[in-house]
Amino acid sequence: MGASRLGSVQPTPKAVVTAALLDLTGKGEHPIIVTAEGDRITGTWSTNLSGQPTGDGGITLLGNATWNWHVTLLDRGLYKASMSSRNWPEGGGSFTFRSSWVAGPMKRVLADHGWQRRKNAFARAWGALTGRR
Repeated sequence: MGASRLGSVQPTPKAVVTAALLDLTGKGEHPIIVTAEGDRITGTWSTNLSGQPTGDGGITLLGNATWNWHVTLLDRGLYKASMSSRNWPEGGGSFTFRSSWVAGPMKRVLADHGWQRRKNAFARAWGALTGRR
C-alpha cells in the first residue's frame, strides 16, 4: 500500500486501518502495545522502573513508566494525535526512550493506508488567512 504516499489513493476504512495498527502489538525492535476504544487508538511503550537506583542513593518504587501516543480517527481519512505519559521519573531511575519507537510505526501504518494527520488549529487558521487550505 505504499502508493498512498503519492496522494492518489483513497484512505482505507477505519476498521481496516485500526486492525493494521492493532497488528503492531509486540512487533519490532521496541515492542509496543496497541489498543483501540472506538475511533481512539493508543500505542503504549512501557518500562519497569521498580528497584532502579535514584540519584539520592534510594531505590525507586515507581513501577512502570509509560508513554502513550493517542490517535483519533476522524472523517475523510484524517486523524488527530496527542501523547501522554505516566510515572515519568524526575531524577530517579534511568532508561533510554525515543517517542519515535511508538509514533513512528503507527505513523507509517496510517500513511500506508492513506490517512493524514489533521493540521493543528494554528495551521488551519493560518491557511484560512493566507488562502492556503
